[in-house]
Amino acid sequence: METAFAVIAALSGLILGSFATCAGHRLAHGGSVTSPARSYCPACDHTLSWRENLPLIGYLLQGGRCRFCHARIPARYPLAELTLGLYCLAAAQVFGPGPAWPFHWLIAALFGTLLLTLSLIDLESYLLPDILTLPGAALALVASSFLPPVHTLGIGWRQALIGAALGGGGLWFVSELYRRLRGREGLGLGDAKLLLLVGALLGPLAIPLTLVGGALFALPFGLVAAVRTAREDAAVADTDDDELNGTGLLAAIPFGPFLCAAAALSLLYGPQLLRLWLGIG
Repeated sequence: METAFAVIAALSGLILGSFATCAGHRLAHGGSVTSPARSYCPACDHTLSWRENLPLIGYLLQGGRCRFCHARIPARYPLAELTLGLYCLAAAQVFGPGPAWPFHWLIAALFGTLLLTLSLIDLESYLLPDILTLPGAALALVASSFLPPVHTLGIGWRQALIGAALGGGGLWFVSELYRRLRGREGLGLGDAKLLLLVGALLGPLAIPLTLVGGALFALPFGLVAAVRTAREDAAVADTDDDELNGTGLLAAIPFGPFLCAAAALSLLYGPQLLRLWLGIG
């Protein structure tokens, strides 16, 4: 039973990952998730056959290129599919067969898909659309209110409201304070709405885990982006060091994907991570 469910969970994750890559690309470019109904090559609009659309396998069979126009398929597509497949497999181990287990695994898989879709959109457009974050937060509140408590899910409506207020309201306050002090945007309101969703699903303790985890995940990418920007500025601008000072540190990277990754880990392993952070055996 457990082995069969693990296989089904992993395959379901690959399929959901394929959907997330399609939805993420379309929404990032102002398209519709439902129209056209069939997936297509973004370079030539060629409608994909069922073989070409197989998660992971289709990418490998085509050698990472569109069979029709030979344009390169971005590596993020198979990587996203594989990531969600592994996530759903891990969720099957965490919320595996037991009392009311199908509902908890389904909620974990659904929110994993939502987090992946939001990450892909943010990577392409630097936006976390309200059309996903706000309904996601409402659904998280409903799930927290009615699911029986198992691991990190089913926290109850009171904890969900506190988590939503801390996540959404707290990050909004920090963002607004930064804007007033520095005169420019730091964190976008999309990040605050994302943490509104995370808090409603996982409660207040998940907010510091998500923020700290997201910051740690983002740190190496931010440093690389800052160094690259500084080098590009130095290469194209005939100016002295004083004029270039600090420009690389203003390099923008989307924070949403890192928050989503940390939130997914909090959903799966939040209590263990919290004990590790606090040094509790």
